[in-house]
Amino acid sequence: MRNLSRYLGVLGFWIVPIIGFSNDYFLTISGGYDPSGNQASLEANVQFFQRVIRERHPAPSKHLIYFADGFDTAHDLQTLAPKRKSESPAMELLNSVFDLDRDRFDYRNHQVPDIRGALNPPDIRNGLEEISEQLTDGDRLIIYVTAHGSAAKGNDPFNTSITCWKKRPLSMKSFSEWLEQVPDGVPVVMIMAQCYCGGFANTVFVEGNPEKGFTSGLRVGFFAQRHDLPAAGCRPDVENDEEYSSYFWGAFLGRSRTGKPASKVDINADGRVSFAEAHAYAVIASQTIDIPLTTSDIFLRQYSRIAGYDDEDNHEVNEDASVPDQAKRLLYFTGTVEEIAARGNAAQRFIVLELAKQLEIPRTTDITKVTLMSEAQHEQFRQIRRFGRRGRGSRRRDLLGEIVAKWPELESPDNWSTVEVLKSNQSEAFLEQVRQLDNYEPFQQSLADRNQATKDRTNAELKEVQFRRLIHSLETILYAQNLNWVADPKTIDKYRAILAIESTSLDR
Repeated sequence: MRNLSRYLGVLGFWIVPIIGFSNDYFLTISGGYDPSGNQASLEANVQFFQRVIRERHPAPSKHLIYFADGFDTAHDLQTLAPKRKSESPAMELLNSVFDLDRDRFDYRNHQVPDIRGALNPPDIRNGLEEISEQLTDGDRLIIYVTAHGSAAKGNDPFNTSITCWKKRPLSMKSFSEWLEQVPDGVPVVMIMAQCYCGGFANTVFVEGNPEKGFTSGLRVGFFAQRHDLPAAGCRPDVENDEEYSSYFWGAFLGRSRTGKPASKVDINADGRVSFAEAHAYAVIASQTIDIPLTTSDIFLRQYSRIAGYDDEDNHEVNEDASVPDQAKRLLYFTGTVEEIAARGNAAQRFIVLELAKQLEIPRTTDITKVTLMSEAQHEQFRQIRRFGRRGRGSRRRDLLGEIVAKWPELESPDNWSTVEVLKSNQSEAFLEQVRQLDNYEPFQQSLADRNQATKDRTNAELKEVQFRRLIHSLETILYAQNLNWVADPKTIDKYRAILAIESTSLDR
């Protein structure tokens, strides 16, 4: 936009955005790298996003969608095959013992309407060029990525990639270069849900390199996961939508992709849901392995410090800051949960207090103790992951051997329909005989142990993730408070501009 400062109202550290945009343009980068990695949930995510735009953004807009193999009619989408039908408890047991109850997959052509082409880097670049030629100051570009991602290769750990069709990589640095063609007066808002997507937060810097300073254009993003961790969400079924972007877009629609109601989304009660509020809701509502973050989070960690907390906390206090002398000191990582939350903006307070509530941490708890609790939870998860596995496999094979030895005709599941002992009038008697076998009870116990171990491991991991989300949010608040004392005015203005765009809304 021509003059960003005239759209901003400043209240203390926090920005009150009164920004209006002329036109919104959308770019969706989506799908898998081949049929086995092009899960149905990715298709459902795009279709859900299209629904969100129709219902919450009725104004005319341009939307370019690149999905998987594009217009190719070959079967490119992996779906979950219907479960094998079990006519009786005896068949259910055999399916389990013969390991036939595991997930099976079907394939079909994708059904994403109104696509522009395939998930192919050159095509995506051409589409971005096409959009950029139409953008003018005052417009906005919104980019949504629901795809697979890869960890960085080489010396830059933040140069992660979107894994496109036929496993072609689209790196953060390449994407950052492509964004240079977007006019400086057009904010770019990115919502990314691929593995390792946090690396793309560095697109706020020239060539994706913090050492080269921030870009002249304004780019902000909301990322499902850090740069060094895989993300949740790619599934062959569509009944489970536990992934970041379903909650993020669901905040605008009032329900997730599968219809789960979204509540407490208008955090500051101003009658609109901002991107920052949608992100906050996704952080506290999603039960996944993700540690979501924003561009402002990464920006603060580059330009701010927490006294006595960072490896490099020797930054000089900014002597040009027009603040009282008594305030010219860095905050330490200390204070109660409630005290630190009070220093944040509405979305940050919401995240901290809701996560503390979920973890049953009193608001009066000092945050240094929260760190110790997090470390203890990490150790508990590590121990459960290391020692919590149970050997279902050997018990299953033992029982399988007994069954085949006693009923050789059951060795091939393809012949079960003709086996006498499985017919309806004999199946109960057969099942009772199986229950008398030496390995039946050990098998049932090993199965129960395995299920419990999986449950314990999942619960421990999710709790550890909640702690990491909470600490991340506490850090962000303190980094934001300290920015004025360590950064120059230009950096502070850039941070405020980023916050302002993060606080805008999809709604027109």
